[in-house]
Amino acid sequence: MIWGSELAKISAYLGAGICVGIGAVTTGIGSGIIAGEGSFGVVKQPKAQEQIFRTMLIGQAAAQTAGIFALVISMLLIYGIPYDAAGGWFKAAAYIAAGLAMGLGSVGPSLGAGYAGSQACKSIARMPKYGNSIMGNMLIGQALAQTSAIFALVVAFLLMYSVPNQPDNIVTGRIIIKSLAFIGAGLAIGFGTLGPGTGIGFVAGKASDMMGRYPNEKSKIMRTMFLGAAVSESTAIYSLVIAFLLIFAVK
Repeated sequence: MIWGSELAKISAYLGAGICVGIGAVTTGIGSGIIAGEGSFGVVKQPKAQEQIFRTMLIGQAAAQTAGIFALVISMLLIYGIPYDAAGGWFKAAAYIAAGLAMGLGSVGPSLGAGYAGSQACKSIARMPKYGNSIMGNMLIGQALAQTSAIFALVVAFLLMYSVPNQPDNIVTGRIIIKSLAFIGAGLAIGFGTLGPGTGIGFVAGKASDMMGRYPNEKSKIMRTMFLGAAVSESTAIYSLVIAFLLIFAVK
């Protein structure tokens, strides 16, 4: 095998850099959005400073979830996989695809969670009396927004640990097809989480905003949020199915 285990190392290190790089950018933006709205809320409602500050920190922690997933995948690509010389281009493509899957898969959930957290801080500044309800809704919405990041995490794990070594005496055409199928799987789930993660975060943010305006309508607002989030999440499931087919069904 050309380059032996060096091919696997090069691909894994490249995948790790892509993964944590994209994950750090979007997670930082999401956390910053929350902090910005929290700062504005403290000035607007000084008496609710502690409550807003607490919501801001909790919201930022939740928004960091996808970034932590990206960090885990990157560390595993560097230290947690065998660099088998027999892996060939199959393993090389799979390692890059794993980095793409989790790196791109953190974009939508991070931005969505950031928006949900920012609107919760804004809403508490408007109606501190209902801060606990608003923060609870924020956490639920952020958890829903991070669901697609979990899909990306699952696909990344499958790409790292379930892809077989490249068989001996395999034709070049099949090597290209299978390698591109693995890359396609990473791109499918990576880009496939962008809309659902961002969309669910938008739904959750607007729900928190409305709770600060119409607190007596909490049940209706949450019911609508859950329904909207479920529909938005469906496209991430489509991407997950296609990623599975590309990994396991393409011959």
